[in-house]
Amino acid sequence: GVQVLLSSTLPWSLVTTTAKPVVTDPYQPIISALSQDRGSSPSPSSVLGQLQNVSSSLPMEPLPEPTALSLAQAFLKAIEDFMLLSNWIDTPESLSVFSSLVHTIDTVMAHLALNLDGNSLPLTLEGSSAVADYAMLRMYPQTLNVSHYRFPSQGHSYISIPSEAFHGRASITIVGLLYHNMHYFFQNINPTDTKIAEAAAYKGYMVSASSYLISLKVEPRPQLSYNLSGSPLITIQLTHTLTPRQYSQALNKSNRVQLYCAFLDYSNGSGVWSDEGCVREGGDLNYSVCLCNHLTNFAILMQVVPLKLTREHQVALSSITYIGCALSILCLTITLVTFAVLSSVSTIRNQRYHIHANLSCAVLLAQALLLTSFQLSPATLPCKILAILLHFFFLSAFAWMLVEGFHLYSMVIKVFGSEESKHLYYYGIGWGCPLVICVISATSSLDSYGESGNCWLSLEDGAIWAFVAPAMFVILVNIGILIAVTRVISRISADNYKVHGDTNAFKLTAKAVAVLLPILGSSWIFGILAVNAHALVFQYIFAVFNSLQGFFMFLFHCLLNSEVRAAFKHKTKVWSLTSSSTRNINVKPFNSDIMTGNRPGTAPTKLHTWDKSTNSGNRIDLSAV
Repeated sequence: GVQVLLSSTLPWSLVTTTAKPVVTDPYQPIISALSQDRGSSPSPSSVLGQLQNVSSSLPMEPLPEPTALSLAQAFLKAIEDFMLLSNWIDTPESLSVFSSLVHTIDTVMAHLALNLDGNSLPLTLEGSSAVADYAMLRMYPQTLNVSHYRFPSQGHSYISIPSEAFHGRASITIVGLLYHNMHYFFQNINPTDTKIAEAAAYKGYMVSASSYLISLKVEPRPQLSYNLSGSPLITIQLTHTLTPRQYSQALNKSNRVQLYCAFLDYSNGSGVWSDEGCVREGGDLNYSVCLCNHLTNFAILMQVVPLKLTREHQVALSSITYIGCALSILCLTITLVTFAVLSSVSTIRNQRYHIHANLSCAVLLAQALLLTSFQLSPATLPCKILAILLHFFFLSAFAWMLVEGFHLYSMVIKVFGSEESKHLYYYGIGWGCPLVICVISATSSLDSYGESGNCWLSLEDGAIWAFVAPAMFVILVNIGILIAVTRVISRISADNYKVHGDTNAFKLTAKAVAVLLPILGSSWIFGILAVNAHALVFQYIFAVFNSLQGFFMFLFHCLLNSEVRAAFKHKTKVWSLTSSSTRNINVKPFNSDIMTGNRPGTAPTKLHTWDKSTNSGNRIDLSAV
């Protein structure tokens, strides 16, 4: 603690004597000193020094009940003033300072209880202040006519001592304190600075007080069982006081919540949190019940530890991600080159392939940056910049998936807007909206990027919702569009089966759904399900499908797409004719026969319904798929 000389903090009358002392009440000068105005901005060290010196300068004199009450109130008011000083908050010394402060409060309140003056027992003194509720009691144990002594007598947080722990016929003194706000000063405790072996095993994950601090002292000490499975034992129930951040961390299924029944151990001179002689018997996220074989200051400490996969699973998932992303980057590069080469062909030079190209570009850049981020160290400027770029391009990928959904809806279900007007809207959604979200997020919480173990958004302060919320919106909208489109395709497939008896119509529905899944972002559903180590299978599914999104886009919308193949054949024939300088051969135009099973140049049969028709009710062009 901070050492301050008595003469520097208390009035001279408290530390000097005269030949003829005039002070009749030895406690009155102390009460006056505690009640005096300490100025507008007293230094924390001077106030703490005054409080510590009070505990060491209290006279061993009988204490009338009114004087004891006045002294307790004045002392706790001084404690309140000290706690309101912001100078100590979040400083390296704050933990040791406030553990010393708690010890000082215990010493003063115990002195008041031991020196209470009264003609007969029991003597009781109870009160409440902004700092704590307190009770002092002197009694004969045989007068305790209940099975347990409980402090406080009401409320959900209390300490209970079984009456069998009190032995002998001598009087006992009990002092109880239930602090209101002291736990706020015991946050971010380094686990290695505690005597809690289980907490110290998780180095780097801070421990924080998550309940009220409660204290009970009995003189002479009650006789308790040394064995925590025996009896009698102290029962402590404490209501948790989680901050919104702690509550969010505790509810996150990717975290393990460790709750410790702990006390301040002053055996080495300074208060250190320990769990020796205590065990957490029950409770949930709202409260804890502890059994202990000793009395002192108690609180529930919480430590949040992320769930980690085994080394084997980490290596397997990393390998899948590296291989899948590398393959997707290669396939998306081929896709973009193919679209660029075939852009002069009319069937490829349309809005649908323009959307495919933008989505491919966003996914390619996002996955390339993701692989790069694995090589950077967190909490560095390059990592922070990369985290912002990752946020933008992954949001852009989702935005273009939404555009894919809108465009599919406009072609298959309801036609709206002109091609030019939709073109502007699509660009605004695909690149503009992600840019706005990233700018707002980066300017409001720049510290949340690239700081939490990887080059990504922080999972602890809510910044991750700048990505999760838009992504979930896109997934939900596209699922609705996929269901609506699938119903339309299924209905028409059923009609073709009834009219033509074509069993391939139902296979066409399944094929259409498979083709739509990669561009609508449906694989990210597994990302929502893969929230903790208990959902390991979903983590593998998500790793495979998400890292291979680019490969599936290349497979369904480039390699196996009949329009692209036909355009490539047409382009190859044009190149061949040009190189051979053949002038008299007319290159016949080709038809787009997507999913119809018709050969170019032949009349469409059976599944004619899939082509554009003059019948507005059947105007469904599955080349949109």
